[in-house]
This record gives sequence, C-alpha cells and structure tokens, in this order.
Amino acid sequence: MSKTSQKKDSPSITEQMTALSELVEQLEDPEIELEAALVLYEKGVKLSGSIQKTLESAEQRVAQVAADGSLLEEDGPAAEP
Repeated sequence: MSKTSQKKDSPSITEQMTALSELVEQLEDPEIELEAALVLYEKGVKLSGSIQKTLESAEQRVAQVAADGSLLEEDGPAAEP
C-alpha cells in the first residue's frame, strides 16, 4: 500500500492524537452523562490501540535501519544487493 492510499484509508498519527486529545477533554467535563462518557471512553481505547500499532510499526522500521542500514518497503523487506 502506498503512502498516498494509506493516508486516504486512515487518519495520520497527528490526526489520531488530536482526536484522542479532544476525547480526553470531553471526558474531563464534570457534567458529562455516564452513557456518553462510556461511548467516548470506548472510542478512546480503540484510537489509543491504533496509535500504539502505528508507533510499534515505526519503531520496527527504525530498528531495521539501525541494524543494517536498509529501510523496509511498504510490502516487505527491501531487496538485498
């Protein structure tokens, strides 16, 4: 999957972090109803999981570059010379 199509399919990590921050602000409202808070909490947990997967993927790419100087391609490891 190319970076262009990936961006269209899912929000960037910056957009995800912004959305999570907005959810937290809403949850901090002392007037929020319990059911609304539960829905927001569920969304936040899912968003947090998505962010974590993105960060783990980035960490793996950095580790690969640090280990052998090659960058993993989107569809798999780069071809070796």
